Amino acid sequence: MQTKLWISSFSCVLGLCLFLQSNGICSGARIIISLTNAMSTKSHSFSLATISQGLVNQGHHITVLSSSNKGTYGFKESAFNDTLIYKIPYTIDDTDSLQDKFTRVSFKKRSVLDYAEVLPVAGEYFSVISTGCRSLFDDPSHLQRLKDQSYDAIVGIPFCPCDALLAEYLNISFIAFTATFRYEAFNEFTLGIPAPNSYVPFPLMEALTDEMTFFQRTYNAFYRFVFVKYVLYVWSKPFVAIQKEHGISTHLSIDRISSKAKLWLAHTNFALDFPRPTAPAWIPVGGLLAKQASPLPQDLENFVQGAGKHGVIIFSLGSMVTSLMDDELNELFAKVFSELPQRVLWRYVGPKPRNLGDNTRVMEWLPQNDLLGHPQTRLLIYHGGINGVYEALYHKVPMVLLPIFADQPAMGARVTKKGMGVVLDRAKLTHETIKNAIEEVINNPKYKTNVEHYGSIHHDTIASPLDTAVFWIEHVLKFGGDHLRLRGRDLNFFVLNSFDVLAFFIVICLVILYVNYLILRTCYRCCCGRGTRKPKSD
Repeated sequence: MQTKLWISSFSCVLGLCLFLQSNGICSGARIIISLTNAMSTKSHSFSLATISQGLVNQGHHITVLSSSNKGTYGFKESAFNDTLIYKIPYTIDDTDSLQDKFTRVSFKKRSVLDYAEVLPVAGEYFSVISTGCRSLFDDPSHLQRLKDQSYDAIVGIPFCPCDALLAEYLNISFIAFTATFRYEAFNEFTLGIPAPNSYVPFPLMEALTDEMTFFQRTYNAFYRFVFVKYVLYVWSKPFVAIQKEHGISTHLSIDRISSKAKLWLAHTNFALDFPRPTAPAWIPVGGLLAKQASPLPQDLENFVQGAGKHGVIIFSLGSMVTSLMDDELNELFAKVFSELPQRVLWRYVGPKPRNLGDNTRVMEWLPQNDLLGHPQTRLLIYHGGINGVYEALYHKVPMVLLPIFADQPAMGARVTKKGMGVVLDRAKLTHETIKNAIEEVINNPKYKTNVEHYGSIHHDTIASPLDTAVFWIEHVLKFGGDHLRLRGRDLNFFVLNSFDVLAFFIVICLVILYVNYLILRTCYRCCCGRGTRKPKSD
């Protein structure tokens, strides 16, 4: 009797465990959240930390893999189970200084000639990234620990192919998260997604839309088929060396290894982006960091409420840029703000501008999401980083954007095309252009109407961006990703575009035409040849 009771109890417990396991509760997957890009920005860390927290909440075991200069910055202790921090030959001060240098030269760029100043800094930038990746692969103890832990997947930002290489080395699934529309090193071509050059703007550093002139389409094609290919060739060289040294699928190119990604979580959606072809493995999760506003600290609430009917303006250049990097521009913006009826909250670090008005409050840190969700907020002046743009879209606040570098010009193009704000040209910043832009967006109701429209589209989903990301990661862990993968990536250029089929039809048509020609020539000779033949002489 006791034996039967024991067996019955064991069966119940086993059945319950299997049920919980099938629902991701009894035991979760082991997942690496990767920060192998030594130059990744704080906003990238915040986005990955949000995904990590969602996976931990579902019972998965999360290991944060990061370089020593960053550690687990941006991650709450509840967002991971353990860490693996590997040493790189750079400190946080080194990488922050280089990031500031890169931002400054990018901000000063006015024409193609200015790339002469940008390119050397970009070379330093990419050198740090590749060196950071090598530091990981040259540490046998860390590589062995990663092997011993038997991980199921790695989630990383494919700005560089280090995560894809690591996934291939460990023989686990690679899940890519792009913190913007795409990168040069990881784009639609990587997964074989069609991207018609006629209406899909490719360069992130240019303000192109889905309606382009002939010359813009020409530039778009050149950028995609020439510039990006060249960048990939140069960019992949140090990673090819790592690949060969460690024998990581040396029969495959770096691009082909990246193309094995099971999933592409794209931090965008069509409330902000332009409609274009996608694929089953391309999952939009735009607005990961946007959320409902929390109450403001009392002193900040008093300042905001004191603005009265005119409301407040939020001015921030994101987590990386703490001022306009030019004292004259700082004074110029301060002067414009002092003349506005609105109150201004300005995220600013440094000596206070002399022209700062009584209506302007500078702060080293702003609770940006909470301020955007406040009913007194009328406008966001911003550099165009994707997280802040989605927060403004979430809370339906119109924008004035001042793009500085990277994907920010492309972000500005989308905001202006959809009528949610205007873009300031940093080459034409004057008192009049700044003030006119602010007054135009605040006083013209079309901008508020448009941002409310697209904000409503952004909200109209069956699941939040985080829930969507977690669902698809778990889906790939359960079933793999082959059923989501486009087969076009396995075809060469001629087969993919059916040039061989076209050539076959052309040959058939030529054969038919030639046969018809022979028939007509024969008929002509038979019918007309007799009438023109001379009679034989006697």
